[in-house]
Amino acid sequence: MPRLLLAALSDADASAIGSEGEPTPSDQALTRLARALRDAGHEVVHAGQGVDERLVTAAAVQEDVAVVVLLTPPSYDAGSLAADLAGDPDDADDAIVLVTAATDDRAADVVRRVADEAPTG
Repeated sequence: MPRLLLAALSDADASAIGSEGEPTPSDQALTRLARALRDAGHEVVHAGQGVDERLVTAAAVQEDVAVVVLLTPPSYDAGSLAADLAGDPDDADDAIVLVTAATDDRAADVVRRVADEAPTG
């Protein structure tokens, strides 16, 4: 099974912390997704809520993951992050699969399918 990095990018329209320190729907979705993938046998690195692209890129390289899963705002453009994660085009072993998803339960099914098909390193 491939190693996965899960994170939720900051959303300019939403607070990273709910009222009185309660988790936001995005944080809850990230935690549910991490548990579901772990229960399916995947090794999951949880980078957290409200992270930026630089942290995601650094964590993906440091943790040697095969798949990066981001919960993102609907308007997010993943182009620059995808390019950063692509690695050396001459070395397919360095490539990292990037999956972006909205914060709903259907995202978990898509991510599970991608993770099951990803290279194991």
